[in-house]
Amino acid sequence: MPKPKPDQVIRHEIVLGRSERELISDGLLAYQVNRISTPLVALLSDASAMGLLFGAIATYYGFKFDIIPGAYSTTLEMYNDFMIQLRGYYDTVQEVREDPISQIINLIIPNVSNPYSGMYRPDPTIPSVENPNVYPPTGSNPIFGSPI
Repeated sequence: MPKPKPDQVIRHEIVLGRSERELISDGLLAYQVNRISTPLVALLSDASAMGLLFGAIATYYGFKFDIIPGAYSTTLEMYNDFMIQLRGYYDTVQEVREDPISQIINLIIPNVSNPYSGMYRPDPTIPSVENPNVYPPTGSNPIFGSPI
């Protein structure tokens, strides 16, 4: 026997509250972070992929990163070798291009490269008569005894 055509349409609607929407939004964010971080961690743990990445960074800066085949068992060893070669390059070159990674980090978090150059550090050339609680640096740290 054929099924009769419906004579009315019943619509069901499920409405979520604000807290349920926030839970779903947080769950989606966690899922997206997991989808991005899993391949990134796999890339960082693979020595050959990190060799390609360090080679690309070295090419951008203008020097050749010499990868010793079979010498690296971890990416940390490769990173340490890369930093040694990069410091050697900085010591030998006259003009060094500004670091774009530190520029991006400084845009996000100001004064991250030099945390002591903040706006609250007193300027030793300006006498601080108005505020007796602000003292210019004297050349040594009174608490730790190290130079400022």
